[in-house]
Formats: sequence, C-alpha cells, structure tokens
Amino acid sequence: MKKFSFYFTRVMLLAVLALITLSAREDNLPEDVAAHVEKIVGAYRVADQKLNNTQASRYSISIAKSTAGTALIELHNFGNIMYVPITAIVRGDHFYIQPQTFKGKTISIVISGTGSFSDTGLHFTYTVNTGHTQLIHQCEATRK
Repeated sequence: MKKFSFYFTRVMLLAVLALITLSAREDNLPEDVAAHVEKIVGAYRVADQKLNNTQASRYSISIAKSTAGTALIELHNFGNIMYVPITAIVRGDHFYIQPQTFKGKTISIVISGTGSFSDTGLHFTYTVNTGHTQLIHQCEATRK
C-alpha cells in the first residue's frame, strides 16, 4: 500500500508542477496577450509566393485588433483577394488562422494558416482550399 501511495503522490506532484508551469506562460495573462496583439497591429508590405511558383506577388495588408476577442486580430486585404478581413488568434509571437469559409457567387474557399511575428515583420504560410484545388502560399511581410 505504501508503494502505491508514494507513486500516486509523485505522479500528482508532477501533474501539479506541470499545471503551474503551463499556467505561468506569459501569453496566458490578459495584459501580455494585449501587448502581443499591439506588437502585430500595423501596415505591412507582403511578398507572397505560391509553392511551385517562381514569382512572388506583392501587395499590402493591414492588421487591426478585433472587437470579437482580446487575442484576436483581423488581417485586411489578405492574399490581395479578400474583401473582408481574415481573423487570426494571437498566442505569444505566433498567430493562427483557423479554417474560415468564404462563399462567392460561383465558388467557396476555405482559408487557414499559421505565422510568427517580430518587431520588423511577419512570416506566415496559408492555404486556400477550393474543394478542387489546394493552394499553399509562403509569405514574408515587412512593416511599412
């Protein structure tokens, strides 16, 4: 019985330490999330390259805080094709574009992706899925 008790106590202690470590991450605090969102907000010049394509297209995007949530941002002019903003979630110095469906007159597309940011710019990859074709893009963006 003592072995079980010692083993159980050790496992529980490790679980509590793991929980404390995870909850102490800086991007979990609301003020840190707000600081990360502030860091990414702005205007950018984008070099967007489709995989298997040698020439990058160039355009501008802007990123704004979303009113829908503290850790959310809106990317305007995304891919130089979107007339409505794309929403992304900020976690630390990364952002995540959860799959979002947009319906046009003749086609529906699903956009998703991930990226990271620093003081000077963004690096992100996104996918446009039409149901028939999946286009993967890699982008570098610098602040204007």
